[in-house]
Amino acid sequence: MIFYDLKSKPEIIQFHFTKLQEDWVNDRIKESTLNKTLKKFIEDNLLLILTGTPKDLNRINHTLKNHSHYKKSLDVKIRKIFDYENFSKKHPNKYDAFDLAKALDVRTCLYCNRMYTLTVKTGKKREDKITRPQFDHFIDKGKNPLLGLSIYNLVPSCVICNSTLKGKKQFNLSSNIHPFIDNIIDNYHFTYDTENIESLLGTDSEINVWITYNGLSKKKKVAASKSVEIFKINKIMSAHSEELIDLFNLRYRYSERYFEELIRAFDSVSLDVEDLYRTVFGSYYNSDQFSKRPFSKLKRDILEKLEIVLPQMMNDN
Repeated sequence: MIFYDLKSKPEIIQFHFTKLQEDWVNDRIKESTLNKTLKKFIEDNLLLILTGTPKDLNRINHTLKNHSHYKKSLDVKIRKIFDYENFSKKHPNKYDAFDLAKALDVRTCLYCNRMYTLTVKTGKKREDKITRPQFDHFIDKGKNPLLGLSIYNLVPSCVICNSTLKGKKQFNLSSNIHPFIDNIIDNYHFTYDTENIESLLGTDSEINVWITYNGLSKKKKVAASKSVEIFKINKIMSAHSEELIDLFNLRYRYSERYFEELIRAFDSVSLDVEDLYRTVFGSYYNSDQFSKRPFSKLKRDILEKLEIVLPQMMNDN
């Protein structure tokens, strides 16, 4: 449940719209045998369809389905216009899912922050497009083909969260957390229940990890809890106990003086808090950077619980 502020990146949104028009959608509309009235509806609302927020998408999708010229049998023709299956393939010299993933540069799954979702693309040829995240259609594209290429409906995610855990489950803004919309990163925290940490040092024992909430409305807390359950966050993070044991080792095998010396060393070469934090703990401290490395949210929460807060230590020095 990592927040990615897509709204603050209008250049990516505009790029997505422009390139989709040029390389795919305009030609698909012209070639479509969809009735003229609905084609005109799509042309008139294309910007909203491809770049609108989830609320916009729900509204335009509802308008289409209540249009006097719409019937469910036309979904096949609409799907051919907004053809995600084709967009998701590797296309030489054409805008596709690799280009969108590269522009977004989301390096870990926004649902679990556990798996890397790196995009490796070295050129425009098919063989230059090596790996990228999957894109989860937050609003199901099967039942809503109009939204197959909408940027706010394409959430970078790992194969486990998208294909294995979410699958065909129906998501909506009321009942689920949307990584592009819901910034709840400071309203939930990972914690653990072991009392005797020292007994775990040097072992591979599993630590029970779960999430607590603060400052969320009842509705958002229910939605967050639902997402945690669907993506099995507590169970999966508990299975990664070695990540926490590494932190416990740092906390209990090294004195406070160790951290003080680190702070002085970094300060002497004018490196900032993020450099120190990333070097020592292998993750990011600031929440807007969490999508760059796995377990960043988990590690920050547990480190704070262990009272290791390097930025504060640096300020104190």
